[in-house]
Amino acid sequence: MLAADDAWNAAYHRRDPALMARVLADDWVGFAPDGRMVAKSDVIASMPHNPPVALAFERHASRVYGEAGVTRGTLYVNGERFQSFTRLYARRGGVWQGVAVQVVP
Repeated sequence: MLAADDAWNAAYHRRDPALMARVLADDWVGFAPDGRMVAKSDVIASMPHNPPVALAFERHASRVYGEAGVTRGTLYVNGERFQSFTRLYARRGGVWQGVAVQVVP
């Protein structure tokens, strides 16, 4: 699961929609700080337009519960705390994929 979490972070670093498409399950859903629901297609479409900034991800905790797992962390943009998140993963067919995220300011 941590390899999938690292790949998620790498996709953001590189603004790489192809990598993100592999990391996120087709039924992935995200919840933005304002409560808005975001689909996988929304994330993929927006990635090439993200401004080039310095990103740093700090993982606070991770836990596996059988075929499910969770990571919690904080994202820093240009050295400043930007948001915190809880990511949910599922192991499907032996492969870990992101299935949900909740982002808070």
